[in-house]
Amino acid sequence: MNTSTAPRRRNRTLTAAAFVAALASAGIGLGAPPAAAADPVSVGYTCNGPGAPEGVQSLQVTMAAPATVPQGGTADLALEVTTQLRVPISVPANSVSGEMEIAIGGAGSGSVTATGFTNADRIPSGSTVTLTGGTASARLDDAGSTTFSPGNAAVHVFGVTVNCTVSGTAPVAATTDVTAG
Repeated sequence: MNTSTAPRRRNRTLTAAAFVAALASAGIGLGAPPAAAADPVSVGYTCNGPGAPEGVQSLQVTMAAPATVPQGGTADLALEVTTQLRVPISVPANSVSGEMEIAIGGAGSGSVTATGFTNADRIPSGSTVTLTGGTASARLDDAGSTTFSPGNAAVHVFGVTVNCTVSGTAPVAATTDVTAG
């Protein structure tokens, strides 16, 4: 064995392994069906808790779901939420978090909770708030078209929790076709 090529081969192998690990941790599956991000849907919420705005507030929810999943497989969902309200003060990065229930309908039923929402960047005073990084996984056992709709949500900022309930009926934000296995 040529000892001068062994370290280069080991470095290439380690680099390739690191790249695959980075893709996996970013939620990008090699060979998995592509996630289909639907257009944002507008969902009305009534919120309560310290500092909660009065009346029905509109959130824009964008949800990405795989186009297809085999029966018994898992649909990994990615979500982003944007408020219409503007913050009165600057908010440091990663100081807002939240979770949102996702209602499963169509061929499927039940719900899952998306977690991991945060404001990755600082939010300047007077700006709307966008929370990214929300994820959830749903096992889909029934063949057919399964829908995902935003549900109740909670937002945590500066040690305060505001709970928000869907006002009316939330629209379908994403759909996955579950193929018979």
